[in-house]
Amino acid sequence: MSLKISELKTYKTINRKAKSGKYISIDFEFKYNPNVKKFNLRILSKLLDFLFYYGLFFLISAYTDFNMHPVLLALLCLFLINPILETLTGRTFGKLLLGFEVIDDYCNKPSVLRSFAKNKLQFLNLIVYAISEGTAWSEDIYYHNEKTLTYTIWRKEKKTILKMMQNE
Repeated sequence: MSLKISELKTYKTINRKAKSGKYISIDFEFKYNPNVKKFNLRILSKLLDFLFYYGLFFLISAYTDFNMHPVLLALLCLFLINPILETLTGRTFGKLLLGFEVIDDYCNKPSVLRSFAKNKLQFLNLIVYAISEGTAWSEDIYYHNEKTLTYTIWRKEKKTILKMMQNE
């Protein structure tokens, strides 16, 4: 029977020096977290999405009588179109360029509702992160992933994750 990603564990052995002077091995069990660890790359992915939508609406407004501001439309697309793209393909424009994929707890593409919830929580998370000037939330930057049981992974790691789910 295959497990969910949230049930997977990783193990690490640490060698520590005992009072006697000899080294002893201590095994630790950790919850497996396949999320991309580099927060700046995840922000870059969102920025690339925004710039793509901004450029698209800037060109549309430059060549037509369309009067809405491209920044507002780009932000709207980030939170309306990106969840649909994540559901259909597992990726957005920025995630495609950087090699990321969004998966759910069963290593499938997330549902539309789950993806909308993730994006809404991600937006709130970014606001709190900006207000705290980046000093808080060192672990909680993945809050939106934890609450919706979604993971932003490197696309090349998906086969490894599937294999771990089958073996455990």
